[in-house]
Amino acid sequence: MASFSSKRTIVIAVDFGTTYSGIAWAQISNPDNHHIITEWPQYGSDSCGGLTSEKVPSEVSGSKLDLVPDLDLEGLRSSSTHSYCRRVPIPSSSSPEKVITDYLRSLREHAVRILNLRLGSSVDSTNLEFVITVPAMWPDKAKMSTLSCAEKAGFGDMSTIHIISEPEAAAIHSLRAPGHPLADIGDTFVLCDAGGGTVDLITFMITGLEPNLRLREEAPGTGSMCGSTFLNRSFEKLLDERLSHLPGWGRDTLDEAMQRFESVVKRIFDGSTDHDFMFPVPGIADNQELGVRRGRIRVTGKEMRKLFLPSIRDIEKLVREQIQTSSAEVKAVLLVGGFGQSPYLRQHLRDCFSPGVQMIAPVDGWTAVARGALAKTLGGTIKMTKFIHGVHDEKKKYWCYFHGGEYIDVMRWFVRKGDDMEEAKAIKTTRTKRRRVKDGAFDSIRISLYKVDTAIGEKPLYFNRHVKQHATLNPSLGVIEKERIPIKRGADNELYYVVRYEIHAVYYSAHCVYTLWYEGRNYGSVKADYV
Repeated sequence: MASFSSKRTIVIAVDFGTTYSGIAWAQISNPDNHHIITEWPQYGSDSCGGLTSEKVPSEVSGSKLDLVPDLDLEGLRSSSTHSYCRRVPIPSSSSPEKVITDYLRSLREHAVRILNLRLGSSVDSTNLEFVITVPAMWPDKAKMSTLSCAEKAGFGDMSTIHIISEPEAAAIHSLRAPGHPLADIGDTFVLCDAGGGTVDLITFMITGLEPNLRLREEAPGTGSMCGSTFLNRSFEKLLDERLSHLPGWGRDTLDEAMQRFESVVKRIFDGSTDHDFMFPVPGIADNQELGVRRGRIRVTGKEMRKLFLPSIRDIEKLVREQIQTSSAEVKAVLLVGGFGQSPYLRQHLRDCFSPGVQMIAPVDGWTAVARGALAKTLGGTIKMTKFIHGVHDEKKKYWCYFHGGEYIDVMRWFVRKGDDMEEAKAIKTTRTKRRRVKDGAFDSIRISLYKVDTAIGEKPLYFNRHVKQHATLNPSLGVIEKERIPIKRGADNELYYVVRYEIHAVYYSAHCVYTLWYEGRNYGSVKADYV
């Protein structure tokens, strides 16, 4: 990620969360000195003299989740608007992508404003490189949509914006923090990023420590919609059922109680039923039966525990699945994210798993993703091959006029679930495209990539109902001089343009970059349209 320019370079990491977002920055010349933006504008103002916090509410959180329409968001969408997390309704004339673009643009402008306050006008001549984090559970289409929104928001060209999975970013930060027990090559851990809306998990093994930390995925990333936002909704429902029929109940009263729950009780509750909790409900008259006295309502520890348990148990299930799926013995579970700092969650997981699996909440766990951002399913294509009797399916063969023989289309798999991927190292696939000269030269090539979710090691030979289209690549041949494309005569005596080229796929933690190569020369990046 380092810049080769002689100008000063600053890396800005954006953790765009479902309920809260954070920004961290550092200079390339001093990479270990991380800065968290803690000054945020007052609602409706451009000044920096408002909220002081390591994160700011994501007021358009619902629209971020709309980038993944297949997720079950009913519970989250049903939650009302509160002062601690104002979710602005999307205008009918707008779209989730436009709202996210506007929000990211605001984050970028605020980050630049803070840099100007800290470093002066020299920021105007400084290279800014952006990193955006995305959930591990997101499909590539949603990741690329986020990248596209960031580009439109002024973060730079898509090819220069980096994206990294939230769990990996959090793992990088957690392993840099002091006091954790994971210090040896071979140590394996589950990273659980429990945030407001989503809970993302992935299992890593440490494969290298020097000069840079290297991690290998031991269990594929998983996730679910069971974050702490659902606690808010359950608490709101409890209050509404108990108080909504009383005089004085309204939005202001609800907001007061929710603010106390969000900022204090949710963060300190340890699961004990021995203590009760008091919440302000101004305007509600004393009512002994309902537990209201002097403008405050009592909620018992037993009731509080009941609110937490559904999400806590969902996270326990996700952690258990990671531990059971891991190909190596898990030594620890690292809990990051806002909900990951919950004492109740940590204690519940300790009680559920053997003492040999430590439950650790690293320092600065709430901002671990942004801090860490500073410091893969089976994929393939369809390829024609010569038909072999006794090996291939007779019903699928066809006559190839160029070769003058029987051929068949088979799946060519180049990435397998569970493969040990080396980040930034290209996976190369060679392909050939032909077109009759009398039909005219072609300006572009359409390549379909496919995926299939099968048991590790299974690779379908033919396209079937389990194989799904993953993405489409459309490399332009306009960058290649027409005279460099050879013309060959086929077995049918027709003349054909024949292009033999390579697609290089470079996998990073949360995205893939494709480039077109011809005659050993790189002709630039290729846009991928994800399905």
